[in-house]
Amino acid sequence: MNRTLAVAAAGMNTQQALLDSIAANLANLDVPGYRVTRTDFSAFMNAQGKAVSSESGDPERLFTQGRLDLTDNPHDLAIEGDGFFAVVTAAGRRAFTRAGNFSPDARGRLRLPNGAMLEGVALPPGTASFTVDERGKVIAFVAGRNGGTGAGNINLASFINPSGLRLEADGLFHPTVSSGSPKSGRSGSAQGSIKQRYLERANVTVVAAMMAVLAAQRAYEANAKVVQAADEMLRLANNLERG
Repeated sequence: MNRTLAVAAAGMNTQQALLDSIAANLANLDVPGYRVTRTDFSAFMNAQGKAVSSESGDPERLFTQGRLDLTDNPHDLAIEGDGFFAVVTAAGRRAFTRAGNFSPDARGRLRLPNGAMLEGVALPPGTASFTVDERGKVIAFVAGRNGGTGAGNINLASFINPSGLRLEADGLFHPTVSSGSPKSGRSGSAQGSIKQRYLERANVTVVAAMMAVLAAQRAYEANAKVVQAADEMLRLANNLERG
């Protein structure tokens, strides 16, 4: 009977971990370039080879393509494909992101809201607008000048195992031994293509997430009823012993 309580309690913990993961995905629905997490589970086995409970492993991050929305903002950039933008954090560390909601600063650097700077681009003073071609070349148009001026190139990075990247508190991905080292390539190559005036949304499917919530709630309630039934049977057994 104690095993019944333990298994049912473990089942409740499993569904709670699943609900926490789904809630985090939905909370980041409007974060550009956010990558959904999936919580996987493994079974505890007893000596007879029977599963007695389960535990959640480290959440796996899924790098499927998110929806590209036309924003008509020339500072917004999106990647169609598997690549990442390479950025430099405020602390000087190199990191990677799928977010493309950049804004130029006073020095002509394109920065994310967290302050990370896009590698390879420096807009000249007086830049009124700029374009990014299909190969990632940046052309700046300076007020009072005819024609465009080269302002750098945006290369994309890819990884052998992007799921091995570590997401840190700055919202950026950092390489690990598991992810492998970044491989750089031009836009239009195997790393993907850059689309200006577009922004990639989180790859969260709301309908699928809500269905998963309902399934997890039902499973949680079923395990809770098992706990209640086992507790009641233990109470009856104790009363019989005393009787």
